[in-house]
Amino acid sequence: MLRTYGQSPNGRTRAAAREQRQAGPSTAVARAECKSEASHGVSDVRNLGPDTEALAETRGELMKPAVIGSVVTFCFLMATSSFAAADDVLFSPNDGNFIVFGGIGIATIKAQEFVYGDGCTGTDEKCSQLNWQSKGVTLFTLGAEAQIDNDWSLKGNVSVGASGGNGHMVDTDWDFPGHDDWSDRSIHPQTELDHYVAGAIELDRIIYRNETGSFAVGAGFRYTDVQWTAYGGFGIHSEDGFRDLPVTWPDWERGISYRQKIPVGFLSLGGEQAFGNLTISGGVQGGLSLGMRGIDDHWGDFRTYDDMHPAPTIGATVGVNYALTPSVSLYLSGSFERVFHALGKELVEEDGKRSAWKKNVAAASFQSMSASFGLKVSF
Repeated sequence: MLRTYGQSPNGRTRAAAREQRQAGPSTAVARAECKSEASHGVSDVRNLGPDTEALAETRGELMKPAVIGSVVTFCFLMATSSFAAADDVLFSPNDGNFIVFGGIGIATIKAQEFVYGDGCTGTDEKCSQLNWQSKGVTLFTLGAEAQIDNDWSLKGNVSVGASGGNGHMVDTDWDFPGHDDWSDRSIHPQTELDHYVAGAIELDRIIYRNETGSFAVGAGFRYTDVQWTAYGGFGIHSEDGFRDLPVTWPDWERGISYRQKIPVGFLSLGGEQAFGNLTISGGVQGGLSLGMRGIDDHWGDFRTYDDMHPAPTIGATVGVNYALTPSVSLYLSGSFERVFHALGKELVEEDGKRSAWKKNVAAASFQSMSASFGLKVSF
């Protein structure tokens, strides 16, 4: 997506945690102290309620979005002494086999739609292009990763963008005889993001590892659904002459809506390197869009349905992960995704009637960039 893909804590950190627990206190005195502290910590927890309720509350706090998670992290660190003493009670010996994470961030989302040839002028040239974008979109992400065995893992995430945002759309046409330059252009600064949802699932296998790092290959599926609506706007049209008619629309008037549905299959290559509690990771993805579809509503005029051919896609992710404890870490991640120009067919619906599909008259592209931070918890 980088839909954004969550970066997972590295295998070395999880292995170190298991070794520390298996080793335990090194002396009988230390074991006695550990048991005493653990008993005291558990007693405090029991005063508040059943163990299971305390555990559920602790995990629930850790899984809140990153802004609230920062406060939880501070409180968590303040209580480290009693929490660490009860660590063997609160976490199983298989710590690190399952990870959940949640974060908040910002995203920039762009899309383009095109009309060619028979779609307007009857030639093979481009006759219309609409550029849609939203900047500074608040992005919420939730995800999980399951370690199947030492080499295989399955992970997934879902990102949702807040509606509204700083949107913008430009609609340009080339359809005035005798002129190669654009003939009609409208600008719509009151463009709103109606929705943005992106999800991905990926199966990875480690192909190389050493004491502090690893490389993995994977395959996955990603799906994106995004829609904008442009309100108001201003521009210039060619009516009786070339660019002779200024036009404006009130800010409340709904002009055009555009929706893209983008399924993508991809292959990936990624790696991570640990430096003590700090882990740096990254990956690249390459694949194909699988039947990208678009819906354009010119409200009060007509609607078009677009069905695109497969097109190449690329993606990249980068992340920094800092372990606060063996089970809790903070992360900062970034992602990039691009679906290249895809040509396809189009159907027009007007006055309750539908045209036949016209081949190779529609096209589209998509791009997103995001940065997020949040908390990860391993079990």
